[in-house]
Amino acid sequence: MKNFFGIIGGMGTKATETFITAINDLTPAHSDQEYLNYLVINDAQVPDRTAYILGTSAADPLPYLLDDIEKLNACGADFAVVTCNTAHYFLPQLNQAANFPILNMPELAVAQCFKPTIKHPRIGLLATKGTIDAHIYQHYIEALGGEVVVLEPAWQKMTMQLIYEDIKDNDYVDQPKYHTLINRLLLDARCDYVILGCTELSVAQAREPYPSEFVIDAQAILAQTAVTMALNTRNSTQPLHN
Repeated sequence: MKNFFGIIGGMGTKATETFITAINDLTPAHSDQEYLNYLVINDAQVPDRTAYILGTSAADPLPYLLDDIEKLNACGADFAVVTCNTAHYFLPQLNQAANFPILNMPELAVAQCFKPTIKHPRIGLLATKGTIDAHIYQHYIEALGGEVVVLEPAWQKMTMQLIYEDIKDNDYVDQPKYHTLINRLLLDARCDYVILGCTELSVAQAREPYPSEFVIDAQAILAQTAVTMALNTRNSTQPLHN
């Protein structure tokens, strides 16, 4: 297989399925052969990233992720994506091990929040406690002059319940809970944008959409970028016909 990219997923599997569906839906294809080539590594055994970052588990996700990178190195992937926001905590080590570029989901999502009309946006971050505590998004937001807004502890607990208990454990999206969390940041805290910084929240957005251009789905941005990059790579390597 030529001209393919890698998808390192399984964190969780439902979120990876949502990402793959987005890739296929975004691809302008009218035949089997016009769809993109990609190799999915659904590594469901990767230990919980948030638990490791918070110190509540000693199970290190990095060796699993590095093994996935090595598999893609051996296969000759053009580039790769990691469909887990919290796993980007390990991005420096993954980049060092990879023979290909790895798209940076947090950086891509943050870039969507900076427009000429809003010079210093207030950006609400809806994510796991691990992603928030590791400052995975804050680094990019603050470097561009934005202000990061996170939820108060009780509301963050509700976010973790939505991610872990509702979506991961029971494959269920509680629409009122999900929309209430966004409202807390977008309306009550008067944020200019809210970033969905967890792929389970991307599952929620796919099933129970919050209809606003000011809600930035990080995984959706990653999917669009991956499709554009894969199409460009394929087009640049196709032979010219006279």
